[in-house]
Amino acid sequence: MLVNVRLDPDGPLYDSALIRLDQAERLLYLDEFKPMEPDEGIDPGQALDVFASLRGIAIRFTMQVQEVLQSHSSRLYVGRFPEQMVYLQRRDIFRVHLPLYDKRHLRLRSPLTSDEVDARLIDISVKGFCVEAPETAFDGVRIGMRFGYLDMDLPGLRTSLAGTGTLVNLRPSPRSGVVSAGFAIEDLDPQTERSLMRAALYYQREAKRTGG
Repeated sequence: MLVNVRLDPDGPLYDSALIRLDQAERLLYLDEFKPMEPDEGIDPGQALDVFASLRGIAIRFTMQVQEVLQSHSSRLYVGRFPEQMVYLQRRDIFRVHLPLYDKRHLRLRSPLTSDEVDARLIDISVKGFCVEAPETAFDGVRIGMRFGYLDMDLPGLRTSLAGTGTLVNLRPSPRSGVVSAGFAIEDLDPQTERSLMRAALYYQREAKRTGG
């Protein structure tokens, strides 16, 4: 399972993975953190905030490192099972709205014409996204049709996301000539899901920080 780890509340998110669960000893084994400089080492006693997606629900738990196992190529961080997990949002799809000041766009490719249209990203979840786009982009389109999406740039990404999304809903927008369109991502791979979850967590923290 891919996870993200934070060493302190205001620090960066590192990429890691849950390598092993020892249910008999109630121990977790986390892979080394990336990107992390070799001299940043983590010692036993270090508390970690671990963020994960469990059946589509974003969770957070705290783990204290009890042991660091060193091999020739990597480290493993061992800690006890968490006493409790925090469900960051109790719903099957963890969804957050982008703040109005954070104007992010992507391109949608129509399944009917292969034309591309610029769309504004308005919310994301670990399974999909919603955009505002010109209503003409959906002329003749039916719910269930598959669109290509390109150049989805999210916080913390080195490269933008691209793939295929199934249109699941269309609804009017307060702005004339524009509609809101929701998409479920097809063939969701772990890396894309992790990127979406990290961005969702980022926007949730921003909303708490600004009171939005």
